[in-house]
Amino acid sequence: MSLEKLAPSGNRPSRVRYGVLAVICVLALLTYVNRLGFGVAASSIKKDLGLDDRQMGYLASAFLVAYGLFQIPGGLLGDRFGGRHLITILVLGWSFLSGATAFGLRLPAGAASAFGFLMVLRFLFGLFQAAEFPSLARVIAIWMPVEERGSAQGIIWMFSRLGGAIVPFLFTWMLLLFDTWTTPLWVMAGLGMLWCALFWPWFRDQPGEIARVNRGELDVIAGGRVTDSAPGGPIPWRRILASVDIWPLCLMYGFVGFAGNFFTSMMPLYLRDHRHLADQEFAILSALPLGLGIGSCALGGFCSDWIIRRSGSRRWGRRIVSLVGLAVAALTMFSIPRIEGIWILGIALSLAFACTDLNIGPAWAACADIGERYTGTISGAMNMVGAFAGAAGTAFAGHFFDKNKDNLVFIVYGCSYALAVLCWLGVDVTRPQLAGPPIPLQTNNIQSLTAGPCVEV
Repeated sequence: MSLEKLAPSGNRPSRVRYGVLAVICVLALLTYVNRLGFGVAASSIKKDLGLDDRQMGYLASAFLVAYGLFQIPGGLLGDRFGGRHLITILVLGWSFLSGATAFGLRLPAGAASAFGFLMVLRFLFGLFQAAEFPSLARVIAIWMPVEERGSAQGIIWMFSRLGGAIVPFLFTWMLLLFDTWTTPLWVMAGLGMLWCALFWPWFRDQPGEIARVNRGELDVIAGGRVTDSAPGGPIPWRRILASVDIWPLCLMYGFVGFAGNFFTSMMPLYLRDHRHLADQEFAILSALPLGLGIGSCALGGFCSDWIIRRSGSRRWGRRIVSLVGLAVAALTMFSIPRIEGIWILGIALSLAFACTDLNIGPAWAACADIGERYTGTISGAMNMVGAFAGAAGTAFAGHFFDKNKDNLVFIVYGCSYALAVLCWLGVDVTRPQLAGPPIPLQTNNIQSLTAGPCVEV
């Protein structure tokens, strides 16, 4: 039965929430175009500025450290002030910083000032990007019904992977067109600024604040929720820190981040400088894993929601897809050092990344299931751990790639995925952690759409 048919009012539900989802998906694409553009240009940047593999690993880590540091503050801001103003400020900030990387060419090649300048820039870039996805998770928690959350998160991350998949081809084309890596960075930054000019005048934080959202759609969005009698107030840190589900959820994302950030930060460098691929092979193998991730992000979210609808269990609906995907990713990473053929290597990297991305939709939907009113904070905490672990993972890879110990890197990455599998077994999204006694949902109160945990469906 479609969710529209469940609306108790006589109105045919409008579909404005899908327009909101579409706009968010465009932002996810642009976010990764700008985020991964630096990685695709890493070999040229390294050469022009006189850097080495270890320094490039530190630059990747600088982004991830800042990305991790601002996750919880960013999530708190999103929960407190909503997404409209915050997301606009964030996107304008990281767009400018992405283009400003080009200023590094004005500094002497090989000088400490060039490396220091890029370290500061990548740190600030990570700071502005940090709060974006927790804020978007908050928007999804408000705008999407319970049974569409996994699918919505999967689609958002699908578009992020689409952005990552097109970057090698887009950047290579612009590099040939402009004969420099600086202009493409400014072009990609300009796209983010254009998005802000279209988003801010139209979007509103609450569904009831947009005139085209009718009574039927409000009922659909409210379906499957309960609220609690406790009014909004300070973040319940004691309950969050004592939660037996939030800790394993965050640790799971940390283990995934440690290994998974290889694909979005160090893989281009690995393929170019350690596998010594030609330009065409490099572009294809850099894009192929993220290309397969396009489908797997959406597939993971849809499968999670489908299992919930068919089985009635959100506990296993959120777990099972991730358990299978991460187990396969672990086995595949163990095999990569033994692969000699270029195209078999491409298939293996793509399989590992695609299976990793099956985890995205269920993980971010779990944040909304557990956190509801505090979705931004919980997703920020989860993403913070993932970012810090990812920073450690990229620094680890840069260090051992510089020592030509590629095998060790992939063995450790495989073990990290295996630990993530174990962590998922400790996550139960049906145990309410952050709400008071449930009361019947008042669907005429738009604010109630942001409160309380979901009940088991």
